[in-house]
Amino acid sequence: LGIRGDEDLGALSANFYRLSGTARDRNNASIQLKKWEPNAPYIARFKAASDDNLYKVYLDERVAYRSSTAFYLDVADIFFDRKQPELALRILSNLAEMNLDNRHVLRILSYRLLQAKQPQDAIPFLTRVAELAPNEPQSWRDLGLAHSAAGASQEAITNLWKVVSQPWHGRFPGVEQIALNELNAIAATSVKPVDTSFVDERLRKNLPVDLRVVLAWDADDTDIDLWVIDPNGEKVYYGHRLSYQGGRISNDFTGGYGPEEFLLKDAKPGKYKVEAQFYGHRQQVVASATSLMMKLTTQFGRKNQKDESVVLRLSGQKEQVFVGEFTVK
Repeated sequence: LGIRGDEDLGALSANFYRLSGTARDRNNASIQLKKWEPNAPYIARFKAASDDNLYKVYLDERVAYRSSTAFYLDVADIFFDRKQPELALRILSNLAEMNLDNRHVLRILSYRLLQAKQPQDAIPFLTRVAELAPNEPQSWRDLGLAHSAAGASQEAITNLWKVVSQPWHGRFPGVEQIALNELNAIAATSVKPVDTSFVDERLRKNLPVDLRVVLAWDADDTDIDLWVIDPNGEKVYYGHRLSYQGGRISNDFTGGYGPEEFLLKDAKPGKYKVEAQFYGHRQQVVASATSLMMKLTTQFGRKNQKDESVVLRLSGQKEQVFVGEFTVK
């Protein structure tokens, strides 16, 4: 059990089992993400360029924005949209060349690679993040989820168990519960046999849900809030964590990185709007804006699980953005 005591595991187990039960297995929920539209001054020139001239425009604009993480993210998105993924990945690689010892930049790069469904490319960078910041649970969680996306379920479970079984600083409240949800879901849906014998048997229980949202971000000492508005018009957020319908949001992360998680076991028909708000930060950030990764999931923990993710940025305090929505028919 590592250095987490039996009393702590007992409390975690009790809260974990409180969410258990069998929900109706649905196949009628869909995800719609809002496309991220940056408003940087160089965007208009890229939009006006033909596909053949796109890379030439990039080389020209890069002179002025060589040290901007936002520039490479924005331009890579444009190349992905224009069906030029090889060049998009080449452009993203500039983030690694900027500073391989800056875990914030490496997290931004990895999140975008995961969104592009390139987990094998993200794993080396997230391994480096774990080396740079082993005392931050998000380092091991991100690495575990990248392994899962790459089909390496055993490696995923091993890394997530590090998050569950170890004590962490008080500014990371409840991160072990979120990682435990993910660990059990991966074990239950893996196409390959996995060994979970090292996981305390009290915690080995998959808890499938109809809808799930997870928010994470790249900057330390930064407070980003997850909001979900259900078909009743009820908003679930840090100030109202349980909804009438049964939606539940995790603890509020005010000290950096997240994750914040929304779960709904049995979703009634209608639309569920997902938003994020930049509440504030208490540090000198490495980029002009904070990068967020939002993952929306239907049928979490079931064989027909479907994930959609988006990386976007918020630059100012109290800035609010609509990310996407679920539609349950």
